Amino acid sequence: MTGSAHDDPPSNSQTRETKSPSDAPNAARGKGAWRHHAVRFIPFGGRVSEAQRAEAKAILEREFGDFERFRQSLPKEQPVKIRETIPMWFAGETKPVDFVALLNEALQRVGYAPAGREAAEDLNVYGFRADWSSSEVEHFLAFRSQGRPAQFIDAAVSLRHSPAETFANQTMLRYLPDGYRDIYARQPAWECALHSDLGTAAGWPRSRLSSAAMTLSDFTPAVDAAVRNCVVAKFQGVRDCAALFELAIGDKAPFPWFSWGDCGRVAMAIYLGRKLGQDPASLKSALVSHVGKFKSPPNTSAPSAEEFVDRTLAEADAALSGVEVAE
Repeated sequence: MTGSAHDDPPSNSQTRETKSPSDAPNAARGKGAWRHHAVRFIPFGGRVSEAQRAEAKAILEREFGDFERFRQSLPKEQPVKIRETIPMWFAGETKPVDFVALLNEALQRVGYAPAGREAAEDLNVYGFRADWSSSEVEHFLAFRSQGRPAQFIDAAVSLRHSPAETFANQTMLRYLPDGYRDIYARQPAWECALHSDLGTAAGWPRSRLSSAAMTLSDFTPAVDAAVRNCVVAKFQGVRDCAALFELAIGDKAPFPWFSWGDCGRVAMAIYLGRKLGQDPASLKSALVSHVGKFKSPPNTSAPSAEEFVDRTLAEADAALSGVEVAE
């Protein structure tokens, strides 16, 4: 909504006024007028009524046309081409080093094989799977390089029981708002519900390595020491569902619960717990406080923490008995 300079000014509770600096000279010469932009505020507390939703939609369509048609007219996102090599400069070097080859060599020494890559314009993620993974528990590392050129390196360690991980992702697809569905529908193998930051455990500065601050000869030993001391030595023995469940339901470093909760990890722990014959009431008591709230975009139909655990317990029992869970 807009009003001319001759309109009565709207009240401050309903509007805010902005004045374009370029209008001032024109107004002084009588050739123009201040512009008043009346902005209707929608109350944030409580639920938004259907009438308010309809009014907001009408305003958007009046200003921008049919939003759905506009959304569909946007150009399709082009897939990022994965470069075979990622040049990285280390301190003291006169030419860049291929970070992909360097990382593959460093991880091979500690028993990890490449599991895939994800690429963005200035970010690359490299997944690795431990050769010593068991049939029940898979161990992963994910290294991420950032910057133009690539300079900063951080890493995460994660573990999974594949059926429990699939169950957790499907649970999130059922309960998360639509804005998150694409994420959980295409999770790479190394993005597990149970994960932690390797750099923090290894004591890297700011939890990451910087190629500009270290020599090439220092990089491989730093990665080797971090993986051997913080991953292999501590978690190589986690080879069955019982050991993985203890990590998942516990609250100890390097896998503490997030203070804001973690619904995916709750679902994974419930699946493992029921697979191991854990009592449903005990699982609920241990996990209900770790159910995170569904946020941004808001979903007013999201279950409470108690409802989420109760439904997930029932769905886990159905999945373990071979019954297909309804979407």
